[in-house]
Amino acid sequence: MRCMSENETRQEDDEEMISMNIKQFIEATRQYLFALVPAQPALATVPLKKDR
Repeated sequence: MRCMSENETRQEDDEEMISMNIKQFIEATRQYLFALVPAQPALATVPLKKDR
């Protein structure tokens, strides 16, 4: 009976840790990606063909 309770407690702790790790990963990814996005989008430049 005691062993079962310890296993359940350990499993709950593991699930909580996994959930926290996923949340931290998502937050770090969000911060990293937002840092890459320029404040104002750059206009696309299209090279023009010169007439011969």
